[in-house]
Amino acid sequence: MTRNRPKIVFLDDSEDLRELMPIVLQTMLGVDCMCFASVMEMENQADEVLRAKVAILDINLGPNVPDGIDAFHWLKKHGFQGKIFFLTGHARTHPQLALAQTNGVEIFEKPLHPDKLISFVSRALNETT
Repeated sequence: MTRNRPKIVFLDDSEDLRELMPIVLQTMLGVDCMCFASVMEMENQADEVLRAKVAILDINLGPNVPDGIDAFHWLKKHGFQGKIFFLTGHARTHPQLALAQTNGVEIFEKPLHPDKLISFVSRALNETT
């Protein structure tokens, strides 16, 4: 990772997306992308994660494990100042999504078109700089 480039956090249990996301974001926006498969992995990199400008959190990370909503609460509890987005394929009815949306969180639906992703992340980076 390059020291002066903005950082993006990407939390998703899909290995394919974790491999693709850094390529897309670095190529299109010149940012560094920190990818995590679990909330625990993300928490273990707290210093870097909390300095990121944007966090994209998949809501459903698998059965019986902390999910994107848990990651959202952890980020807020630890003073994360960046923009947060949720990524979901089927969890728009999660009971805590309304709370998150009142805190300025936007939702991306899977499958996510790269142009839409770039547009939203670019706007978020401009808002946080």
